[in-house]
Amino acid sequence: MAGERGYSAACGGGGGRPAEARKARMGSIPPYMRAVSGSLGGIVEACCLQPIDVIRTWLQPDRSGNYQGIAHCGATVAQTEGVRALWKGLTPFATPLTPKCALRMGSNALFQSAFKDSSTGHLSPFEAILFFIFLSFLWLFLLSK
Repeated sequence: MAGERGYSAACGGGGGRPAEARKARMGSIPPYMRAVSGSLGGIVEACCLQPIDVIRTWLQPDRSGNYQGIAHCGATVAQTEGVRALWKGLTPFATPLTPKCALRMGSNALFQSAFKDSSTGHLSPFEAILFFIFLSFLWLFLLSK
């Protein structure tokens, strides 16, 4: 029974060793799946940030003080133009962001597996620093706008 084995076993933790079972599952995720999850994360990021960007765009030229703050501006835009107006311009914002996030997550998974120590399966601190520098330069040159 799940109650006898404990909470972690009932939730797929693998009995008394949930951390080891989670690491085994995480290691088996292929790089293309991490790229897909990165692209989905990019879409979610764009959907969350777009209303803030629209409100900022409305607040910047407001010299006469029509808006009393961020919340008032968002409510006014939603009342006058509809709630969908807060996501105006989402497509041009999300189009480059989605593949960029996919490339970052996919390349991170791919190169991390290449930099891992074959005997331990982990990155040493020195390898982690080299990995960070390598990916930083790669992303800087390949993914910058």
